Amino acid sequence: MQVRVTKCDPYRLRVTTWGSGAPPHALVVPGLSADWRALAPQIRTLRRLGWTVHVVDLPGFALAPALRPADARIDQLADYVACVARDLGIDRALVVGHSLGGAVALHLALRRPSLVTGLVLIAPAALGASLHWIYKLYCVPLLGRALLRPALLEASNVRRFLVGSARRKDERFVRRLVRHGASARARARSHRAVIWANQPRRWARMRGFLPGGEQMGIRIDGRLAELGGIPMLLLWGNEDRVISVADAKRLRDLPLAEVRIACGVGHSLPLEVAGWANEHIARFANSLTQLLAKAA
Repeated sequence: MQVRVTKCDPYRLRVTTWGSGAPPHALVVPGLSADWRALAPQIRTLRRLGWTVHVVDLPGFALAPALRPADARIDQLADYVACVARDLGIDRALVVGHSLGGAVALHLALRRPSLVTGLVLIAPAALGASLHWIYKLYCVPLLGRALLRPALLEASNVRRFLVGSARRKDERFVRRLVRHGASARARARSHRAVIWANQPRRWARMRGFLPGGEQMGIRIDGRLAELGGIPMLLLWGNEDRVISVADAKRLRDLPLAEVRIACGVGHSLPLEVAGWANEHIARFANSLTQLLAKAA
């Protein structure tokens, strides 16, 4: 494992790399409150298959300074990941994104299609219209600041929001997720920046508080057809309480998209059903490797 810092002014991004540094490359973008540990089983699987894996921590999520709202739109975050790829000398990569990371991966594919050989999307934002209702409260300035203050993750919140029925009573698993929780002030400020920067435009902001309006500021309406030439694997849990699995239907019509739904699984799918996810990712990654070999 190698940890390095990529400078993308005015921020520093932590990049953790497993592997020799030779192609094929995979760029992994964790979710809003996560780091590489949330996708550790998938990282190990890709490594066993011979991929060099680079986990990109977005600005302010691992290193100071905290992310500012002016720099925190999803398309801007995608540009930071592209900056990392450029710094590492990566021309083509499989991009793996979970939750917020999935939204960043989608926007990266739209903005830098020549970089993205394939997408693995795990319960991604930016596809649909609905996030958990508490997201609306995060968007209220004073209330959102209070709710998003640095705090330790509690087991009750893990069970209520992050885990599906299949693992909800697994005390050891829940404690593991609690240990992964981050409480740094800079990270909390960066979370707020992402949420506030990606609200709908001022004239439509009130619509964001109506049912289903939470993702109006980030979803890629009307642009999915542009991704039709990119192979992609979409994994989701049918009990996801953070981002509705109903959003998965938007990818079913893309010619190179494969959609898989896990039963009894919540938003922490990469850890809840690691074996199930890894089987699908391994098959997808192997097919992508064969496709790239034929193209070469």
